[in-house]
Amino acid sequence: MKTILVSAELKRGKGAPSESSLEELWRLAETAGLEPVEKMRVRLQEWNPATLIGSGKVEDLKALVKETGAGAVIFDEELLPAQQRNLERELGAAIADRTRLIIDIFAMRARTREGKLQAKLARFSYQLSRVGGKGAGLDQQRGMIGGRGSGERKIEYDRRTLRVKITELEREIESIKKERSTQRGRRDSIPMPQVSIVGYTNAGKSTLLNYLTGNRHGIYADDKLFATLDPSTKRVRLPAGGTALFTDTVGFIQKLPHDLVAAFRATLEEIRYSDLILHVHDVSSPETRMQHEAVKATLDEIGVHDIPVINVFNKADAVADPAISTWAPERLRPVFVSALTGSGIDALLASAERALSLRWGEYKLTVPPGSKDLVKEIYASCLVKKAAYGPAGVTLHFKATPENFARMAKKAGDQAP
Repeated sequence: MKTILVSAELKRGKGAPSESSLEELWRLAETAGLEPVEKMRVRLQEWNPATLIGSGKVEDLKALVKETGAGAVIFDEELLPAQQRNLERELGAAIADRTRLIIDIFAMRARTREGKLQAKLARFSYQLSRVGGKGAGLDQQRGMIGGRGSGERKIEYDRRTLRVKITELEREIESIKKERSTQRGRRDSIPMPQVSIVGYTNAGKSTLLNYLTGNRHGIYADDKLFATLDPSTKRVRLPAGGTALFTDTVGFIQKLPHDLVAAFRATLEEIRYSDLILHVHDVSSPETRMQHEAVKATLDEIGVHDIPVINVFNKADAVADPAISTWAPERLRPVFVSALTGSGIDALLASAERALSLRWGEYKLTVPPGSKDLVKEIYASCLVKKAAYGPAGVTLHFKATPENFARMAKKAGDQAP
C-alpha cells in the first residue's frame, strides 16, 4: 500500500526533531510491508486538538494523498483517538502513528509463544487507550430490571472486553516468566557467565552473535529494523578456554512505545541477570550518539545500572577510519569491530574475558569425603577446571561468582568432619 509519512514539530520547540526519525519511520514502513512514497514535514505554532496539524496542513496533505494515490498516512507523532478519526474522515485514507506501526511490526515478527503474547498484549493495551464511541447511540439494548435506563454502552463493553483480554495475557506471560525462572534457577546456579548483547535495532547484534559462534546456529540476521525479536542464547568460547552464555536481545529504537516496554519487560529484564553487557553501536550511522542515548534510556527504565558495559562499535568495515569518522568518545572506551569480517573480534573477546574475571574469579575448595551432593552442585553451578582426589576429599579448582563461592565454602565447612 502506498503510504505518506508525516512529521510535525513546533516552531518554538527546543530544536527540531532529527531528520533521522522520519528516515527511520520510512524504514519501519518498509519493514511492515508498506510502500512509502512521500515524506512531509510540518512546522506549527501549536498543536491542533482536532487534527494535530491544523486545517490548512490537512488540505495540503489531502492534495498529496490524491496526487500520490496513497491509501495510508503514518504520523511520526502519537495521535489522539479523536485526531485519528478526524484525519481519516478528512483524508479518506487509513491513519496510523509511529506507535501503532511498531506494535504491528512486533506482532508480525514475533516467533516464540512468549513473543506473540507480548506483542498481543502491547496491541490490546494500545487499543484500550484509544477506545472511542458515540455516546448513547451505541448503547446496548435496554434489558435491565423494570425496563428502565440504558444498558451497557458499547464503549464500556469494548473497554471491559479489552481489560479481560489484557488480564488473561498478563497471566499467561507471568506463567511463562515463572517457567523461565524455574528453568534458569537461581542467578548463582548458572555454571557459566552471562553476557547480554544490546543495542539499537539493525546495529548488527545477531550478526555479531553468529560470528562469535562460528555461524553454527544460523541465527536470523537481516538488514531490517527489528529483524529478530525473540532472544537467542548461545555458548561462546573465550580466549583462555572458558565458556560464556551470550544472549542476543531485541533491538531498541527511538520513541519505543511504552506499551511495548511494558509488554516486553519480562524479556528485557533478563538483561539484569547478566554479568556483562555488550552495547553494540552502528559505527557507520550518522546518528550513533542519538542511538546510544536511546538504548541507555531504555536500560535505565528497566533498572539496569550496575552491570559492566563494553561499548562495541560495529560495522568498522563500512567506514574509512572508525576512530575519527564517527561519534565514539574516549570515555566510552570503544572497541571497534566488524561482525561481518571478524575484524576486532579477538580484542572484543579479550575485553569481555577481563570484565568477566572481575565477577567470575578463580577459586579452590576441598570438599570432604561423602559430600557427593555438594560436588555435584559445584559442577552444576560453577565452571570446574580441575579436580584432585585425596584423603581429605576432592579439591576442586573452579570459576564462580564471589557469592556462589561463599555459599559453596559454607556448605563445605558445614559438612567437614
